[in-house]
Amino acid sequence: MRVSILCLIVAAGLAAGVARGACTPIRLGYTDQALPPYYLGSGSAEASPPGATVELIREIVASTGCTVVAVRLPLARIPMALEAGLIDAAPVYLQDKDAMTFAYPRDKNGEADLASSVQAATVVFVRASDKLASDTDPIKYFKGRKLGLAHGSVAAGALRAAGIVVDDGAVDTARNLDKLKRGRIDGFAIGLASPGDMDAYIARRDGAAIVRLDKPLRTVNIWLATNKQYHARNTEQVEAMWRWIALHGRSRFSALMAEYADKQ
Repeated sequence: MRVSILCLIVAAGLAAGVARGACTPIRLGYTDQALPPYYLGSGSAEASPPGATVELIREIVASTGCTVVAVRLPLARIPMALEAGLIDAAPVYLQDKDAMTFAYPRDKNGEADLASSVQAATVVFVRASDKLASDTDPIKYFKGRKLGLAHGSVAAGALRAAGIVVDDGAVDTARNLDKLKRGRIDGFAIGLASPGDMDAYIARRDGAAIVRLDKPLRTVNIWLATNKQYHARNTEQVEAMWRWIALHGRSRFSALMAEYADKQ
């Protein structure tokens, strides 16, 4: 009898392990341009190390027994690829139109679950030679001035509506910083998990020529969304990923950011 019970326990454990690891490998879409410390390296291949955001998502996915296949794409193509099912998941800033397009964690009221997200602040870098006060309000200052964004940034529409002249022709951070130094744009805005995340990178790259304004343009939330087909096929695992984010996501991301401080 004891042997039979032990066999049942072992069999149940093996079955649970199979079920836990039975999800389809998840095709993770993220930018093919370097955005340190979140994404390192450029091009279609994953860098080593890949960046703090990629490592975080790999840990999230691994917590459910699933695996990740990296798919690096131009930033502007990621939402379209997710909707079309060419990728299975991506970190996204949700807009109203996305409510019926993607699968994402929801709270008891059916709204996007803030606990299962990571916050991002859109911060602005300017030329030190312009001698702007560090507490300058970027929304007021940049009305009628040209602000650089990465091509495909979801912030472009809202900033144009606020009266800011948006230049989103450059595909990566380095090109935008070069345009800023050459006077082709008046500032460069980028979403960061914490406003100071790129300070060390900017200091090493540009010295004291470029500085950050203290006040962000705006603060938004970023979710790990999947296309609805992948969620339907792997519901248990995807929702376990979202629960992991709610419990560990922000603290683990902070730890990874600290580890990447010297890798930018």
